[in-house]
Amino acid sequence: MVLPNILGKEFDCINKIIAALPSGGRIGDDCAVIRCENKSMLVSVDTFVEDVHFSLKYFKLDEVGQRCCEASLSDIAAMGGKALYATFSISVPDHKMIDAVAMGVKRSLVRHKVKIIGGDTTFSKSIILSFTVIGIPSKTVKGEKPIYRSGAKPGDSVYTSSYTGLSEGGLYALKNRIKGFNLLKLKHKKPLARLDIASKISKYANSMIDISDGLVSELYHLAYASNVSIVIDKIPVHSELKKLGIASKIDPKIMAFYGGEDFELLYTTSKKSAQKTIGLCLGKVIKKNGNNCVYFKDAKGKLASLPPGIGFKHFK
Repeated sequence: MVLPNILGKEFDCINKIIAALPSGGRIGDDCAVIRCENKSMLVSVDTFVEDVHFSLKYFKLDEVGQRCCEASLSDIAAMGGKALYATFSISVPDHKMIDAVAMGVKRSLVRHKVKIIGGDTTFSKSIILSFTVIGIPSKTVKGEKPIYRSGAKPGDSVYTSSYTGLSEGGLYALKNRIKGFNLLKLKHKKPLARLDIASKISKYANSMIDISDGLVSELYHLAYASNVSIVIDKIPVHSELKKLGIASKIDPKIMAFYGGEDFELLYTTSKKSAQKTIGLCLGKVIKKNGNNCVYFKDAKGKLASLPPGIGFKHFK
């Protein structure tokens, strides 16, 4: 599978790796799916680097551990899975930091009933965390099967599990030392993987992904993987984000569209299953018209394409 370079240089790098190395299965979803004794297992790996994924200006060490662990577990939720085990590797400039970071990791693992099974510790000039998470698919109406990005069908409704842009709003408030907006700051510093509802959603979802790089970016992932286009006709904006927009003269809709690291779930369901689906409805899946595209439909019914390139980029 070749990943679309419209989504940034990160995916050019991934495509080169895919071409250069022997592959053991499909690549391009939130987790690898491997078969073991006729059962599917979900495996995902994530790495987090100080001053790239988090800053000690805003985070305590235990909050770093908790946040990074939740972000890793979110990949299992994105496939409609149940997380079981994790490995945890940490590189730090001072070994005394490890205990505090590990306490945050523990909170996350205990919350989701996940067991640690190994890891590594090394020295580095900055803090680097890496998690490998192992899980299994949830039971769906079609049996135990993972939910891929590639299952969206024309006519599907598009949902998110909750509001987006809150983490970005929290980061903005922290960076600019804006008082208040504690909910937004909490969403940035202590996000929660949506393993609590992943199994409920997966019963009816045709496709799914988690929102790590921003809503529009993830919509493009679904569109390309499923070879469709998507029309968004509403963007729910949380009241706290609206208040931040008024206080700081930023556009809360831009944050809701492009703000990353909410770790909510984005998914599509058939018209038949829409009434059983939880979450916030954003729009519809349509047939591809030329390129795979994500559109916004305004109140007058006019379509405008949403650019994918404003969200988080790992490589400039």
